[in-house]
Amino acid sequence: MNILIAEDTPTIQVFNCTLLSSWGFNFDMASDGAEAIGYAYKNKGKYDLCLMDIEMPKMNGIEAARIIRRELPYFPIAAITADPSYRSECLAAGMDEFVQKPCTPNRLFATIRDLSIKPLLVKFGEEDISIVEAMPMNPKELQELRELKKQGLTKLKLLGLNHAFIVHRNIQNKISHDLIGEGKELSEFIDRSPSEPGRCQLYKANLHVTKDLLLPEELEEEMHRENEIAVRFNGATERYTPDD
Repeated sequence: MNILIAEDTPTIQVFNCTLLSSWGFNFDMASDGAEAIGYAYKNKGKYDLCLMDIEMPKMNGIEAARIIRRELPYFPIAAITADPSYRSECLAAGMDEFVQKPCTPNRLFATIRDLSIKPLLVKFGEEDISIVEAMPMNPKELQELRELKKQGLTKLKLLGLNHAFIVHRNIQNKISHDLIGEGKELSEFIDRSPSEPGRCQLYKANLHVTKDLLLPEELEEEMHRENEIAVRFNGATERYTPDD
């Protein structure tokens, strides 16, 4: 996890550094909005999210967020400030979340966890496949992922395709186990998309997917069966359980 922090108060800087270090996160600390923009340009594509103070010298957090949104690829930004009157202006500037100071460690961790949700991307290499977490494309997709998380679901994409599947949160571990761990030629999963749910077969050779559409009663049975299987694959996605 790579986090950009924009905060000018030394005591809060120390507080954030201590917490993020204890949680095992990597971070860069900026003391004003202009410095935060500099970090974002220098490390384009590096940050999973930004924690942005509002009242800072040289350039405030709202102006910094506007510039980041206008000139850089999307990554989530959370406003963290003591003044609740900034809420509407922060959201209008393109920030994804508004947190009021003082912010407890639990609240800060929950904010980081919520904003660092990513869709899964299946990539096909010359000799193998890999499943990685990709940055959401925009705030709308981030919000969709946050809603899916509450249901124990996530999005699965195939590199080069625009279509995404709605899947069980542990499905990446099952697919990796099938295609890489056991060397199978295909892995099955249930696409839970409301518009066109079905049983999918992902082929290892070319990442081609076929889908068998299911009747509502068949879908319910297949999802129940997959839920029981997926319990065995509580790996990297375990922290995204809907009861957290």
